[in-house]
Amino acid sequence: MQSNTFFTRNRAYILTLLGLGVVGFIFVAFMMIMDWEYFVKFPLHVILSGDTRGVLVEPTSNYQAMVNAAFGPSYNAIAPEIIRASNERQEFIWWVFVAEIAIFCFMYVKYGRKVAVVTNPSDEVEVFNIFHRAVIWLNIVVIVSLIITGFNITWGMRSGGGEVAFFLRGSHEMLGLVWLPLWFAMSVIAFKDAKILFNNSMTKKLILKGSYTPMKRVIFIVFILMGASLLFSGITIWYLHPDAYTHSEFIQLKRYLIYVHFGASVLIMFFLMDFVYSVMIAVKGNLKGLISGKYPREHLAQLAPDVLADIQSKR
Repeated sequence: MQSNTFFTRNRAYILTLLGLGVVGFIFVAFMMIMDWEYFVKFPLHVILSGDTRGVLVEPTSNYQAMVNAAFGPSYNAIAPEIIRASNERQEFIWWVFVAEIAIFCFMYVKYGRKVAVVTNPSDEVEVFNIFHRAVIWLNIVVIVSLIITGFNITWGMRSGGGEVAFFLRGSHEMLGLVWLPLWFAMSVIAFKDAKILFNNSMTKKLILKGSYTPMKRVIFIVFILMGASLLFSGITIWYLHPDAYTHSEFIQLKRYLIYVHFGASVLIMFFLMDFVYSVMIAVKGNLKGLISGKYPREHLAQLAPDVLADIQSKR
C-alpha cells in the first residue's frame, strides 16, 4: 500500500524548492557579489516610476552625478557580479553539464530504460496531431540553435573571433524573436491542467493528451517562467541601443536584464535536460512516436495510461 501523506503527494515540489533553495543560498551567501537590496528595489522603482536610470537615491555631489552619467548609477551593485558570473561561466559551466550527464548515466545504469511489451504494433493510436508535432519540433530546433549561439556568447573568450563566431553572435537575437511565438504555442498546447478548468472541444483538440505528474508539472512551470524571462530580457536588451546621450538612462537596466538572462538560461537548461532524459532516453519508443504522432496502444497502456485514458474519453 502506497503512502498518501502530504510529503509523498507533493514530494516533487518540495524537493525542487529545497534543492533550488540550498543551491541559491550557497551562491548568494558565498559566491555572488551582487547588491541584493538594490537588485530587488531597482525593478520596483522602474515599475512604479517609469525611470529606467536606476537612480534610487539622488546624487549628493557633482562628482557622483558625473559618475552616474558616465557609468550608470550604483555601478558596484550589479556590474561586478555580471563580470564575475560571465568569467566563471566561461571557465566552469561546462562542469555543471558534465555532472548532470554523469547523474543521467548513473540513473540509466541503475534503472535502465522502460520498454513496453508490444504484441500488436499495428494497433496504433494518434497522440500528436500535425500541429502538435510542428510546434514541438520547431521548438526543439530553435532551442538547440539558441543554446549553440548562446554558448558562443558565453564562451566568447574561447571561441574568439572570425566569421563563424560573428554569425552565431548575430543569430542569437534573431532566433530569440523566432522563438517567441513558438514558446507561446508550446505553452498553450502543453497546458494540460487547462483541461481541468476548461473542459470543452477546443481544449480537447488543442491541448496535449494526458495529465501531468508533479515533476512534469514543475518542468512545465519552469519552461513558462524562465522562457518568459529569457524572451523579455533578451528582446529588451536587443531593442535598447543607447547612444552617448542616453547611455546612462539604460545601462543599468541592461545590466539587470543581462543578469536575469544569465539566471533564466541556467535554470531552463537544467530542467529541459531532465525532461529530455526522462522522456527520450529513459523510455524506449517515445522518439518514434514523436515523429509519426502515433504510438502502439499497448505502449500507452503500459507506459502512459493517462494519455490512453484521455484519448479514449474523448471518443
